[in-house]
Amino acid sequence: MLVINPRFGHSHVRFRGKIADILAAAGHEVVVYQPIFEGKINETGSKHPNIRYVFANHVMDETIMDDQDQIWEDDSALKMIRLSNAIAKSQKNHCSILLNDKQVLKNLKNENFDLGLGEIFDGCSFGIFEMIGLKKYVALHSGCMAPIYQSYLGIPKTFPFAPAKFSAYTDQMNFFERLGNFFAIQFENWSFKKIYTDGPEEAIKEVVAEFDMQKKIQEAAFLFVNSDEHVDFTMPITPKLIYTGGLGKSHSKPLAQKYIDIFNSAKKGVIYFSFGSVVKSKNMPKAMRGAILSAFSEFPDINFIWKYEDDTHQVAKDHSNVFTFRWLPQNEILEHPKTLAFISHGGMNSVIEGATKGVPMICIPFYADQNHNAMILERRGTAETILKNQVTKQTLVRTIRKIINVKKYNENAKLLSKMVKSKVMESEERIVKYSEFAAEFGDSGTLQTEVNIRKKM
Repeated sequence: MLVINPRFGHSHVRFRGKIADILAAAGHEVVVYQPIFEGKINETGSKHPNIRYVFANHVMDETIMDDQDQIWEDDSALKMIRLSNAIAKSQKNHCSILLNDKQVLKNLKNENFDLGLGEIFDGCSFGIFEMIGLKKYVALHSGCMAPIYQSYLGIPKTFPFAPAKFSAYTDQMNFFERLGNFFAIQFENWSFKKIYTDGPEEAIKEVVAEFDMQKKIQEAAFLFVNSDEHVDFTMPITPKLIYTGGLGKSHSKPLAQKYIDIFNSAKKGVIYFSFGSVVKSKNMPKAMRGAILSAFSEFPDINFIWKYEDDTHQVAKDHSNVFTFRWLPQNEILEHPKTLAFISHGGMNSVIEGATKGVPMICIPFYADQNHNAMILERRGTAETILKNQVTKQTLVRTIRKIINVKKYNENAKLLSKMVKSKVMESEERIVKYSEFAAEFGDSGTLQTEVNIRKKM
């Protein structure tokens, strides 16, 4: 099996890498094709020793997705348009390079793969499948389900109740919110098409003139999404969509003594604070950092464990209940019984992990789908959201008090965790079984809707 996993976006790399690990662990021969588009990502995303790798050493312009100053600024439609255009241009350029690497394509074709797996975010994957004659493949998406993906499943878009992915709406909207959601979905459709299909499709059509990206993705055997049906918003789907959130769950290891001491010294409990791997706390505006530390000082009975990437800042120097570390064992900390809450950026992996561990969350979303992810948890009654431009001492103190004192958050989080863990089929098993089915039958046609069938005519 071929997994195309370019080094572009930490969460994307890890999601695809875990899929490769799961298939290899199930006894399949797995090859990972990994072009390097972001030089700062120094991991393959996979750990299984039997995986074979094919590398392409093209490095894209890192400034597109690595501008830390922009992350902390307010979002705007103009900013999103500029980013979409920049990514589309970059996608076209690197796709052209990959499709003109005849030797690598020849080597991949000679492998005679039974199945390919590629992410919609990297539309070039589907051009590679076309170039090497790989007819059976699965489409991947490292985020949650959204209206844009309904078109790939042959479902008319559900504007009335399915919230746009780049919005802060839930599936419970009043008239004006539904109207706003309608326009948000139009903009989202343009943005997704610009990023996912336009750039790569232009490059692919230079070598395969009749290539149609929309049709190619529609003909995938399945669409694996990195979400959980009990966590995500409910919307119309078809059996082609497979929820695979929470892949590669690792067994907890004993906490190091330095963390145990922090838990033991906390009279009431611990709150864990991490913005993930892309948003760096060390680049946080000084005013926001001061507001956060002032808020934490209002809770002397609670210890705060903060993922902070620069020890020289000594941000916890005058705060006896704040402990900073460049890296933290998130899985083990979230599983500790004295963990009261998780302050997060709202990335999908963190959302699923928090939901699986049964920990109430405070989300401070920054960009892309993080507002949407935060609203998912609010809808489930397990989280509260603070917009990044509204982080003050007062708002944070008020939200922390609400999360730790109102029983419903903890009760809902524990119930959601129990449901996620009690699913009939684990995500790992779904990956294996549906991939094996796809390798045998490909797009069988039995799961296509009449909408997609008519589009082919």
